Amino acid sequence: MKWPFALVGILTALGEANLDFVTLNVPRGNYITEADATLVQGDLPNPIAGDVAVWSAILMDGKADFLQGVSENAKSSPYCNDGGMQWCNFAYTLPSSFNPTVGTPVGSFPGSRVRTHYKLNTSTQKWDQDLYVDGVLKSSVSTSQGQKGRIFYISIECAAGRCSPAPAHSWENVSIVLNKSDPSFKHGGNWAAGATGGVMSTPDNGKTWNFTMLDIPTISSGF
Repeated sequence: MKWPFALVGILTALGEANLDFVTLNVPRGNYITEADATLVQGDLPNPIAGDVAVWSAILMDGKADFLQGVSENAKSSPYCNDGGMQWCNFAYTLPSSFNPTVGTPVGSFPGSRVRTHYKLNTSTQKWDQDLYVDGVLKSSVSTSQGQKGRIFYISIECAAGRCSPAPAHSWENVSIVLNKSDPSFKHGGNWAAGATGGVMSTPDNGKTWNFTMLDIPTISSGF
């Protein structure tokens, strides 16, 4: 995405350039092999101003590629030429070289369900990233060969200009699969910035983690 998004892979840990509701670090000796997250899109920003982005993501270990399933809204988006009248969605990978790989962008309207599935392909050792809108595959990239997932995020971002408030939205069917079981991976307490729900549970003693619905309130500052 535009260069402000490129900062995310570097600045996320510092809390700059975006607001992270969910931040889940995998302990050393383990890593993420698969993740899934479905955004139930909220209203468009009102007025349409700046570049508001909503995303899930995995930060890779080592070379630190940053994989994102992005929904953005901007009048002058370089990805969807619709004047900001829809959400613009695409699979996206930002490597440390800042030369991103961007999947096919596709528009959607409020209430759409935008699912991003991330999976480490054991045959190619690449990460296959598929983005679906209302159950239909629309955007894909395959990148980050030989890298391992280290941190999972659910976030919003003001990528450019002065953004309108980010409207309330929800995440459903969020899941994370680790390379090996770790019962301590479960998050305790509240998520950040007023997000509610998102209770984690595991059916297999800590290898697979499923979340209940995560609800994000309208955010007018701090991102």
